Amino acid sequence: MFSMKRIIFHIDQNCYFASVEMISRPELRDVPMAVAGDAKVRHGIILAKNEPAKKYGIKTAEAIWQAQAKCPDLVLVDAHHEKYVFYSKKLREMYSEYTDLVEPFGLDECWLDLTGIVCDYAQAEELALEIRNRVKEEFKLTCSVGISFNKVFAKLGSDYKKPDATTVFSDEDWQEKVWPLPVSDLLFVGKHTAEKLSKININTIGDLAGTDEGYISRYLGRAGITLWQYANGMDDSPVAESGYKRTPKSIGNSTTTAEDMTSDRQIEKTLHMLSESVAGRLRKHSLKGSVVQITVRDRDLGIYEKQRILYKPTDDEGVIFAAAKELFKESYDWKKGVRSIGVRCTKLVSDSCGEQLSIFTETQVAERDSRLNKAIDDLNRRYGSSVIKSAAEAEPVPVKNRTAGTMSDPFHPEDGL
Repeated sequence: MFSMKRIIFHIDQNCYFASVEMISRPELRDVPMAVAGDAKVRHGIILAKNEPAKKYGIKTAEAIWQAQAKCPDLVLVDAHHEKYVFYSKKLREMYSEYTDLVEPFGLDECWLDLTGIVCDYAQAEELALEIRNRVKEEFKLTCSVGISFNKVFAKLGSDYKKPDATTVFSDEDWQEKVWPLPVSDLLFVGKHTAEKLSKININTIGDLAGTDEGYISRYLGRAGITLWQYANGMDDSPVAESGYKRTPKSIGNSTTTAEDMTSDRQIEKTLHMLSESVAGRLRKHSLKGSVVQITVRDRDLGIYEKQRILYKPTDDEGVIFAAAKELFKESYDWKKGVRSIGVRCTKLVSDSCGEQLSIFTETQVAERDSRLNKAIDDLNRRYGSSVIKSAAEAEPVPVKNRTAGTMSDPFHPEDGL
């Protein structure tokens, strides 16, 4: 039976935030420039940098003072998220002229399924060049395009050669091109996973592909199986249709305080605020969380995470807060002040899923709390999110919210992924 060759694009805008800023300030194109967070509220990190800044070794997410030590003449520009969202939308509209299968991956990246629209990789490269030229001419931006027979390798291709380039990993030669690459280049292999793989002498994608599947499963669990399949080109995940909204796999919120937190009272107030936000967003998505996780960063930027499985899935801030508070108290020794803290719910399930009922009064309490939460949500939607506050937040805490982002929009608080 005839099988049509699958052709997937991954388009990644180059230095996106910095490039958008340079549209209105073209004089910054040839000087080292970076988009930075607000140092006054201790979000002083590099969010994006242009090509001249890259040459100084400046990296995304490093502290501003570190970047300036490398390049004293670095020009810092404030972030304008509304601009990035605007151009992201316009770019997706352009991609949709070629296919209705356009799946965003952050503000500046998209997968496109061009199967049946182009016949082979030669035509795919021609189309990629057309798209890159249109991005330059119509938006004054540049992008890199990865082309392959699955989403994982297409993403790998767009990262392979930058800026303004096209890379093809075909179904005929992908092993010789992909397998020598560092395993950290593979989608979803983060720093921690790469370090763990290095301990068993898996340093390249080929090393991972050649490892026994059962062994890697025992070593990394279910995630290990997925990564092993990716390394062996076994990704058949579809590209979602334009406008498709991904169901969140986790929902979280975090904050960096204006000053280090040094007392349980400060932590409790902040955790309650975060738990309330997470619970509200769970209810908005008609979801409940089965696991509560906290992330704590100390004054020296040391970080740790702790999590706990709940007795039953919940969307109630009281339950989430109690679990988060207990996790913090049993884990943190207060040798250092807390710079930032986050609360996240994972293992999400639909709130319509059935659950085991109790013959005791906890069922009545849960129903009462559910009605109360719904009433509060309705009031907050009608009159603003701060119209009702709990007693735990009665005293102001000098914090500035930084909500967790999503795969479709890193700065949007609605779908923390």
